[in-house]
Amino acid sequence: MSTPTEVPFQDGEHGKHRDRDSVHADHLPESTGPGERVAEHRAEQAAAQSQEDPSGILLPPSETETDLLAARVDGPDDHQGMTDLWRATMALPHWWFVAVGDQGQESPAAATIEGKLMLMTFTNSERARHFAVQNGMISATQDLTAIALPPQEVVESAGNYEVAGIDGLMFDPHLSGYFIPSAQLPVVWDAVHADSAPSPEG
Repeated sequence: MSTPTEVPFQDGEHGKHRDRDSVHADHLPESTGPGERVAEHRAEQAAAQSQEDPSGILLPPSETETDLLAARVDGPDDHQGMTDLWRATMALPHWWFVAVGDQGQESPAAATIEGKLMLMTFTNSERARHFAVQNGMISATQDLTAIALPPQEVVESAGNYEVAGIDGLMFDPHLSGYFIPSAQLPVVWDAVHADSAPSPEG
């Protein structure tokens, strides 16, 4: 059985990346599949905007389970650590993307990191907003237009991403910064769900 152990961290350093081009939406597929769920998410904007302290400094998002699991992974040979990280990531209700492009034709934001085109993927809406403000995509007082997709829908679109030249997904790139190649999405999805499936004897 394949296991999610061949998914490296960029440079082995969480959240530290060089050669990042400006965020763009070139070469992205127009649709993520029949189950595509694209919407503008503004319900959480007021709470997200409260991340600024009274001095106007943008505060970092609260630490999450994926941050802790990513920090515990002891290199690409830590198979159990990788399995735990990807099981938690793929169990999230949604993966979040900053939407770029004209209204009604939005695409997930991507960036070229060390020569690879990565979709900037976030584990919650607060992190997507924090990234957008931090990178000057919106001001601290603006609403964020975001795309929220169930992980399974993204996994099912892995082939579309490969054809479109998307090398992979970078999760919380300004924080923990772990990634998965597009081609590995269905492999890892099947592996973590096989590991969590109840035994036939159970």
